[in-house]
Amino acid sequence: MTVAATLDDAALIPYITSEEAERLGREELRRLLELAESLDEQDWHQPTACTLWNVRDILAHQAGAYASGTGYRELLHQYLAAMPALGGMAEDAVNRRQLTDRADRSPAELIAELRETGDRAIENWVHRFRFFKLFGIPHPVPGWLSMRYLMLVIHSRDTWIHRLDICRATNRPFRQTAAHDGRINALVVRDLARSLSRTLGTQAIALELEGPAGGRWRLGRGVPSATIGMDTLDFNIYASGRFTHDEAIERATFTGDLELARKAFPKFEVLY
Repeated sequence: MTVAATLDDAALIPYITSEEAERLGREELRRLLELAESLDEQDWHQPTACTLWNVRDILAHQAGAYASGTGYRELLHQYLAAMPALGGMAEDAVNRRQLTDRADRSPAELIAELRETGDRAIENWVHRFRFFKLFGIPHPVPGWLSMRYLMLVIHSRDTWIHRLDICRATNRPFRQTAAHDGRINALVVRDLARSLSRTLGTQAIALELEGPAGGRWRLGRGVPSATIGMDTLDFNIYASGRFTHDEAIERATFTGDLELARKAFPKFEVLY
């Protein structure tokens, strides 16, 4: 048996369905709330991998993100803040508005807001906002990000990586399972396969991610001539821009065609 025969084809990872998006979203929200309610006063002030934010700021961002799903009025309130930033980092302007609107709210109030708005937002993202889903926003990686993709995929992914941020900042264990976290990770790998297609051309690499949410995939076409291995959580920290290239290199293993592996590795920053 060849190495390639033991790998799943990342390009064939199925796109998310509406039913799955709702299920992943509700479970990720539940896990975030469970974590938030376990934190103490000291935890809220801890710095995070999002260097401008502490743990409380991340929760405020999440509360704002879910509030944006409650209706067009709040959605427009947040996204109109991004209009001057079109062509740049529009999401930074949205994030600033979310935190500014919640500057005086306590962690308990932010948790209460998430409990009030979270499930309703997920239902709306999946089943409503049909008009808004026809549009997109500028993004530094793909160039353009559709609102439909943002609502079905990126919101749960964003909550997932911020839950990891909080766990690492507060020394809490990160709960992960193959069914839930593995599927969120697989959708990141799917995006990576698409973004790497031009770089790899007719070549291929193997990606081996360790841990409960990990797996083994072929990226590109043909038999892989190089293998990149990482812990699944480290891979996502790098993919979300939280590790520098040099930091990520220290956490990865490269075998086979090292020139190809190191050519592909900087492209691992995908959609977050």
